[in-house]
Amino acid sequence: MKKTILMICITIIFSSSIFAKADLKLIDTYLKISGAKEVILSLPSQIEKGYLENIKYKNMENIDIKSSFDSNHTIEYFRVELAERFDDVTLKKIIAFYNLPIGKKFKNSSIDAMDAKNSKDKVLFYEKLGDNIPSYKRLNVLNAFTDRLESAPVAVHLIGELLGSINAQLVVSGERSEEIMNSISEQIRDTMFANSFYAYRNFTNKELKSIMGYFYSNTGRAEQKIVSGIFKQFIAESFSQISTQSQHKTASSNVD
Repeated sequence: MKKTILMICITIIFSSSIFAKADLKLIDTYLKISGAKEVILSLPSQIEKGYLENIKYKNMENIDIKSSFDSNHTIEYFRVELAERFDDVTLKKIIAFYNLPIGKKFKNSSIDAMDAKNSKDKVLFYEKLGDNIPSYKRLNVLNAFTDRLESAPVAVHLIGELLGSINAQLVVSGERSEEIMNSISEQIRDTMFANSFYAYRNFTNKELKSIMGYFYSNTGRAEQKIVSGIFKQFIAESFSQISTQSQHKTASSNVD
C-alpha cells in the first residue's frame, strides 16, 4: 500500500514537471525586456507592407492579410506558445542577460535600427560607409555575429517585409507555406548582415563577442531555438491561411 501511494506521488510530481508551464508574468517580462514584444507588434505591418507592395496576381488585392497577422492575436499567440515551451529557470537566466548593461544596449540598438524615424539617419550612414569601409577584422566580427544571431528574436524585424514580399509570389505558386523560411534563408542572412553595420555601429568588437558568447551558451541557444521555432510556426500557419484565401478567391473568380 505504501509503495502504491509512493508511486502515485512520484507519478504526480513527474507529470507536473513535464506539463508545467512557464509563469506568464515571466513571459511578459521577457517579451518586454528582450525587445521581442516590439518585434511581434511590428511584424504584421511589415509583412503586410512587403506583401501588398509585391502583389502581381489576379484577385490577390482582395486577400484579407490583416486577419492573419492581427497584432493582438499575434502577441497572445506568442505568450501561449512561449509559456508552453519555456521553463521558469531558463526564462530567469535569459531575463538576467537582458538586464545586464550589454544586454540592454543590444536590445535598444536592435530596436532602434528598425524604428522608421531613423530611416534618414540610416540612409546617411550607408552613404558615408562607402568612404569609410570597415576593417577586415570588423567585417569578420560582424559576419560571425550575423551567423550567431540569425534566429535571435530581435533579428526577426529585419525580415518581416522580406517575408511578405517573397510570399506574395510564393503563396499562389503552389509551394508549401512551411518551405517559405528555407527558400529565403540566404536573403534573410544578407539583409541581417547589411543591417548589422548600422544597428551595432556603436559596439566594440569585444562587446559583440560578449553578446555572441551569450547566444552560444545553453541559455542563449535555448532562447533562439524556442523563439525562432515559434516565429516560423506562426508565419507558416498564417501564410497557410492566406494561401487558402487566395485559392478560394481564384476558384470563385473562375466560377463567375
